[in-house]
Amino acid sequence: MNCKSVLLYARLSNEYYARDISTKRKIVNKLKGNSGVPLSTPPYGYVKNPDDPRFWVIDPEAAEIVRCIYQMALDGYGLVETADALEEDGICNPTYYWRSKGTNRGGFKSTVEPTKWGHTTIKKILTIQEYCGDVINFKTFSKSYKVKKRIETPEENRAVFLNVHEAIIDRPTWEKVQNLKKGTRRKRPTVTQEPSVFSGVLKCPECGGNLNFHFNQGNHDIKFFSCQNHNSGLRKCSKTHYIREEFLEQVVLYEVNRLTSFANEYEDDFLRAIMGQSAKVADNDRARKQRELDGLLARDRELDVLFEKIYEDNVNQKISDARFAKMSQRYEQEQGENAKRIKALRLELKKREGQRMDVDTFLETVRRYTNATEITRRMVAELIDHIDVYHAEKKDDVTIQHITIYYNCIGAFSVPDRRNIPAT
Repeated sequence: MNCKSVLLYARLSNEYYARDISTKRKIVNKLKGNSGVPLSTPPYGYVKNPDDPRFWVIDPEAAEIVRCIYQMALDGYGLVETADALEEDGICNPTYYWRSKGTNRGGFKSTVEPTKWGHTTIKKILTIQEYCGDVINFKTFSKSYKVKKRIETPEENRAVFLNVHEAIIDRPTWEKVQNLKKGTRRKRPTVTQEPSVFSGVLKCPECGGNLNFHFNQGNHDIKFFSCQNHNSGLRKCSKTHYIREEFLEQVVLYEVNRLTSFANEYEDDFLRAIMGQSAKVADNDRARKQRELDGLLARDRELDVLFEKIYEDNVNQKISDARFAKMSQRYEQEQGENAKRIKALRLELKKREGQRMDVDTFLETVRRYTNATEITRRMVAELIDHIDVYHAEKKDDVTIQHITIYYNCIGAFSVPDRRNIPAT
């Protein structure tokens, strides 16, 4: 055997060995990941459990900073504002915090000041679902052991295990922050530079879109919302659903005061009402998702039958190969899209089973805003899920506009008319 053959043999042997090791590692990771064992290192706020290094426990010092960041998000702080506030307080960023604790974390070694926080770090912390106590495995994957670049896995293909370790952030707070992030517009109004407390909360009941925040070009003190789909090229919405911010603030403040008055004057009645309302909202949502899931499963079975039929027709030369290829591609595409939605619905239904509204917590939140004199971003985040704004209608020279407030946990709640409670 000459030298060239020896080198070729050695190279092939190394290639086979590396591929074999990679395959075995993938199998082990798959078994661990599907059993609920975290595959990633603990995020900022957690450390490995000394008694069982496979799992995580809370790091009290870092967890307190995480809670502070989430609270600032609820209070309306932006990413840069939060980063600046942490720097002013002399809080070490995660990289230097780990370094000070002797924890070796791989990756890029930061050279910025120990108390310098980046807005991207704040953004990442505000998206980590593991802070709710969950474990999420298979977030990324690589195409080959030869390629180090990781590719993000679609959410429907990840393995999610709920309530595995102790939570730093309660789930309602985490979900509310995600909703606030979704509703945040990238570009703020160029004149006021201040977003509205209702940004991302107002919905159009006609098309389901958001109401966008604007100000009058002639008078910048006039601020208002209108449906994002009315003036879009698609014209999905037939009405503007225009509403003045000033008017909306008055109405919402009045309704919140009615809610708090009822809770304080008739606590037992309020508790019974919100418990029943919460159960009703949860049941309706669960029933709606179950109906959608049943429909998709039925359609999936129907597509299997249709595919089998066109296959037989193609074999029997009833339809051409080109027609068969086109139809089968369409069926496969629809099944693929349905499979993603089916997995998402099953996950949502499983998540619903483990959720239960904490009535005492909601009552405590309501009481916090007794005799409120202004609407704040924190109040909106803690009390309100969304608000449906209907288009104003004019009747007998009187303009009437309906809005429906959907509170967190209990949905749309009508306060009974009682004494000591302001009239509607």
